[in-house]
Amino acid sequence: MTELSDKIKVINLPDYRDEARRIVKSYFKDGNGNPIILTDGQCDIFNLIWKKIHPRVHIESHTRYGKSLAVALGILMRVSTYAEKFSIVAGTKEQSAIIMSYILDHIFDHSYFASRFKMDKGESEESIRRYKNKSRINFVVKRVKGKDLLGEVFITNAKGALGFGAPNVILDEAALVSEEEEALVFRMLGDDIKNFYFKISNSWDSEHFRKSAEDPNYIHLKMDWKLGLKEGRISIDQVEEARTKPFFRELYECKFPPRGEMDMKGWTPLLTKDEIDAAITDDMVPFGVNKLGGDVAGGGKNFSVVVQRHTNVASMISKDNDSDTMNFAEKILGFRHDRLAGMDGIFIDEVGEGKGATDILMREIRGVFPFNGAETPDMEDDQAKFVNIRAMCYWRARQWILNGGKLYRGEEPLENTWYQLTKVKYQRSLEMRRGKLKIMSKEDMRKNGIPSPDVGDALMMTFLTEDVHMSYEDEPKGRGKDLFDKYGLFPRV
Repeated sequence: MTELSDKIKVINLPDYRDEARRIVKSYFKDGNGNPIILTDGQCDIFNLIWKKIHPRVHIESHTRYGKSLAVALGILMRVSTYAEKFSIVAGTKEQSAIIMSYILDHIFDHSYFASRFKMDKGESEESIRRYKNKSRINFVVKRVKGKDLLGEVFITNAKGALGFGAPNVILDEAALVSEEEEALVFRMLGDDIKNFYFKISNSWDSEHFRKSAEDPNYIHLKMDWKLGLKEGRISIDQVEEARTKPFFRELYECKFPPRGEMDMKGWTPLLTKDEIDAAITDDMVPFGVNKLGGDVAGGGKNFSVVVQRHTNVASMISKDNDSDTMNFAEKILGFRHDRLAGMDGIFIDEVGEGKGATDILMREIRGVFPFNGAETPDMEDDQAKFVNIRAMCYWRARQWILNGGKLYRGEEPLENTWYQLTKVKYQRSLEMRRGKLKIMSKEDMRKNGIPSPDVGDALMMTFLTEDVHMSYEDEPKGRGKDLFDKYGLFPRV
């Protein structure tokens, strides 16, 4: 039942189960007033928190296993005994409140907890049991020199973790928390060398939860349907019925999906990490078309990015968070001759901050394509396949990479560049009669804690036109001729 990494096989959790059962049976009651009897797996969960056996814990459990109760009882026992602070975190505050509601359910099961619990003014046992709406509770563990030493529990969502601190963190439904949000949650642990991090979830596709599952510094428990069946928590009829439903693997077998499969909401990564790894190259010998894609920053954490793409390879040639459109336009105009000779198109996002840069460049030079991802594709065939131009271009970028297009490594850390493409997700739009392909909107990406894929957007724009050389009927004149002479910007007929 218990899967332990090589470094911590010395820990034998079953040795503690009888003690856990005695404690819980003596101190906690179910809704009918009967003593709570934990199963073996629940005893392990309880002990990992109550005894803090190991500082890093990773647990995968089948749905409806009873893990929230075991976690809650472990926390309640711990914070009413020791002056420690625990935080319960999940993707939403409503999710984190589930474990808190179990804690509030059982505070008054025994005088040991009730006598130490600090009620707020106007509260009663009845109101706490009925409404279960507290986001922070305290227990007076002991008094030292007239000062109360408190055990504390509070809840927050992952996005709200920034600004909070707790040396003991329970991350519930961990696989539903994004990479960026999980980083904020981890920061809550602070500098306390005795911190405690406990991650528990179904086995949804999640890079950070996968990493924890493979990390030898974590103790690993897996409560799959076979254990649930053995412990009487689920019947074989329930298992067989669940087997006919989607996500049986993730919800009952406690197995991660193959990388790149769709998530529980039907979204699939545009490209997997392995596919990006295969496309990365240190060899920069370009040939064929020569295109620039530019995504202009909107301020904040976003970056202005310029990507240059040839037929065989793409490279990021500029990245900064300067949102000044004039500076961005001047940067494009000021690239070296060898960058811009024989350009086959400059593609700039004209929505929002990019419109100013697009207007400037279109006045000065030819071959500038304003990009509006929300527009409908021009060709009927593409209109039938894609919800909008953004979806069409991202799909073309995907196909280019899978067909051998290379991504130049460069000097910027890869996680800040090409791996952004693993965060872009697509699905077939079911509301469209033909099931057109759509890309997750930037607004939905923000809601899911996914930063704007600036580098991915700049690359994607270069696929607005076919990869053919451009030509012009007339030589540029005036200011355009000066630029041509200086930079070799325009291809000759």
